[in-house]
Order: sequence, then C-alpha cells, then structure tokens
Amino acid sequence: MKSYKVLFVGSPGSGKTTAIRTISDIDVVDTDAKVSDSTIKRKRTTTVGMDYGKLSLGEDSVLHLYGTPGQERFKFMWDLMVSDLANDASALILLIDNTRNYPFRDIEYYLSEFWDYIAKRHFIIAVTRSDLKNDPTEADYQNCLKEKGILAPIIFIDARKPMDVMDLIMSALSQEENINWAEISHRVAMTELKKRNLDPDSPQFEWLRKTRDVPKISIIEAAMQVRGIIGATHLNEKQVQTDTSRHDLECNELFRSLAKLAAAIENKAPQLDQIRNISLHAPYKESISVFLEPDQALGLLTNSSMTHTQIRRQAEDLLQWSDNVENT
Repeated sequence: MKSYKVLFVGSPGSGKTTAIRTISDIDVVDTDAKVSDSTIKRKRTTTVGMDYGKLSLGEDSVLHLYGTPGQERFKFMWDLMVSDLANDASALILLIDNTRNYPFRDIEYYLSEFWDYIAKRHFIIAVTRSDLKNDPTEADYQNCLKEKGILAPIIFIDARKPMDVMDLIMSALSQEENINWAEISHRVAMTELKKRNLDPDSPQFEWLRKTRDVPKISIIEAAMQVRGIIGATHLNEKQVQTDTSRHDLECNELFRSLAKLAAAIENKAPQLDQIRNISLHAPYKESISVFLEPDQALGLLTNSSMTHTQIRRQAEDLLQWSDNVENT
C-alpha cells in the first residue's frame, strides 16, 4: 500500500488538531493536557505530544496526518517528528491564526524553525479564523511571502469544515495523479453529514457553518495563569496603564520608566532597530521586564524559576492575544 504523509504546524490554537480531526477516518490520537501558560487565552488544553490521524485515499493508498504541539517548550517533539515520524512527508502545512495581533511574526518564526524541512517539500500556508478578523488579507500574506522570496499557496480555511481542509490536502498532494479527489471529498463530506445527522439540502448543514467566536480572558488574567509570573501590567501606545495585577505604585512606575527609557534610546540612536524588550535580572532574584510593541507594552515581574527565553516567549504569546490593540 502506498503511504503519504502531511505535517501540520502552527501556533497554539491555530487549528492543527481540529483540521486533522475534521477529515481523519480514525479517532485522532492526541495528547492534550490542561495549559499552564498564556495559551489559556485561547484554549483550555494544548497538544503536548502530537496529533495523528489517517485518511484513506483509495484501496491501495493512505494519507497519514501529523500535527506538532504548538508551544515552544515542546520543541523536542518538533525535532522528533521532522527527523523521524514525518521525515518523508510530502508537505508541511503552516496554520496561521488571523486573530493574533502579529501573524506575520508567526510566519517568520516557523519559517526559521522548519526552514531546512520546508525547503525539501511542498509548503502551504493555511489562514484560520479570518471570519472573525479579516485583516491581514490574502494580498497582505502574498506580499509577506514575496518579500521573503517564497512562492507558496495561501489558503483561507475554517479548520472545522471538511471541504476546507480537503482543499489543503489536495494542494499538498497536487502532483499525485492517481488519486480520485472527487470520490474522497464526497466520502469525507458524507461522513461528516452522518456524524451530525443533517439533511444535505438543509441550510443548517453544520459543516458549512461559520466559526463561532471563542471567549477571551484579559491579557493580565492570562499572564497570571503562567507559572513563574508573579505580576503583570499592560500599557497602551502612550505608555498609559490599561490593566495591572500589581497595586504597588513603585512596581508599575518602574514598568513605565523602562518603557520610556526604550523610547528615549530609540530617539537618541535612530540607527538602532526597535527595542523590543528591556529586562533587569539578578541571580536567584525576581526579574522585571518590559516587552514593547508600537501599539502596546507588557511589563512582567517573574521569579527565578523562569529563564529570559521563557519569559520572552510567554510575553510574545500574550501580546499576540491582547485585546487592547487598536486596529487601523
């Protein structure tokens, strides 16, 4: 029997597990666990190992579907999958959540992490949740890839719709000539129909429904769910405090002072790149850090159990989900 493989990667909550579950002929093997970091902003569980599903492509061929864990602390699984389990995959599908504040950074991050793997196989970008936030547009994503010299399909999908996910699979295996895509698509659609026990002619046909919004919690609530963070303050683009878990004026004033210091350095030394964070560390002591974006900043007070890399990654994820960004 001929076997094909496709690897799904992307940030936590981008739809990897859902996409695989949507078209798999078998119950998806996953290793979800309750989250303990900023991913709680979007989902209550996160994949800590991998997702695995399977789709029959006919009597003599099968497609194996693999999904990586999204969180950086499980990167050891990324290495295992690209070097072993999915080493011979036909394609890598990168899922990008359009509701994140800086989705192009996700593209840059995963291109960097998986570049050697991507360079040897078909690469597709699948944009999810665009019905909740329609900016960036397809043209914006195309320009992003063009600037990087990359030519790849960009497909906007709802990961819960079988036909949307099938579009990804057909693109991933587009060079395979002996696959009856019409028959497979019909079978996948009918399987979903039976699961939901709906009339195909009904306007309520569930797999054509729009994505429903997911309730969010505040950036400060999300930060305080992270093990090792003991205080958080959010500032807007004018460095005015919008929310905080700290009620001591000295700590919050220090956050603002660090943000102003970054702005002052940028004004004095315009040849420097934008300062993204300033951190004060001492061995075995609490650390104080401010992470800066043009439209917001996040101050974090952390204990000695967190490394700077861990703090930075958590801050980046938290700022991606912040609701305090002005959309222009």
